[in-house]
Amino acid sequence: MDKLAISFIISGPDFAYIKEALRSLKATTQTPHRIYVVVNNGMAPNDPALLALLDDYPDLGYIINQDRMGFAANHNQVMVAADAEYVALLNDDIILHEGAMDKLVAYMDAHPDVGLTGSQQYNPDGTHQVAVYDDPSLFRMIYKISGFAKLTTEQSLTRRVLQRTGLANILGVESLKLQTQTHEVDIIKGVVMFVRRTTYEQAGMMDETTPIYGEEAEWHLRIRKAGWKVVFVAESKVTHFGQGQATLNLKGRILVEDRRSILNYFIKHRPRWQVWVIRAAIVTSHTFWGVVWFPFSRSRSQTHFQTVNVGLRWQRPTED
Repeated sequence: MDKLAISFIISGPDFAYIKEALRSLKATTQTPHRIYVVVNNGMAPNDPALLALLDDYPDLGYIINQDRMGFAANHNQVMVAADAEYVALLNDDIILHEGAMDKLVAYMDAHPDVGLTGSQQYNPDGTHQVAVYDDPSLFRMIYKISGFAKLTTEQSLTRRVLQRTGLANILGVESLKLQTQTHEVDIIKGVVMFVRRTTYEQAGMMDETTPIYGEEAEWHLRIRKAGWKVVFVAESKVTHFGQGQATLNLKGRILVEDRRSILNYFIKHRPRWQVWVIRAAIVTSHTFWGVVWFPFSRSRSQTHFQTVNVGLRWQRPTED
């Protein structure tokens, strides 16, 4: 069995990010490891871009999806294929700092009750990026669904005021705090998730019901319910180029799937009355925004009404 397996997902035709991620991994990691890349864009095995990558990394394991799959399904494939004590599920748009993976290995080796860890994350300009979250509360999810959560996005004035005045610590919301110390948390952002094999064998793989967003919250809750700890390791550091949810500028299918993922979480893990509150919030908020956007952008208005339909009608697929 290998000590460490690394999982990357490539979803677009541009290999620029993955090349930099692999270079940084090679330069900063002493722990013996095996790398797997999931090519999620239907690329042919003889595509010049893939062949060039294999020339540079001949030991690279790769999986090519002819049909696009979601974040969870892609990484799950690697967790099944890998024969390793630990599996690092990484975004391709990162640069690993010195010893980032080695420090997670060392921490997990020293703490056998920890099932999953994650790294400190930085923006390209060197500022801290949110890397941890609390479990989704009913109030915060309604706040997000309403659209007003843009007031406290990572680059917002409101967030900076809360952090500089110390109010962020008083509020007790993990994602508002400046994270500088290693500590146990509810959720690690999915940019870097370093998981123990015995943990996911016990708690199960990531839920593949929704293709994007929300996988971490649901998975990490199951991991903790199975008796494992989830820990943010501040000494392990990466630079993350993507913003994704950080700006909450969600449009089109991304918006629809984000709301579906919230509903999925509540259906699986919360009382039925909270599920109905979430449905009501989705219907009310997106009906409002659908009407507001109708005179200015029919496509954005249509997306909001598609999201309303999720709130009204969507049900989790029946599990065997």
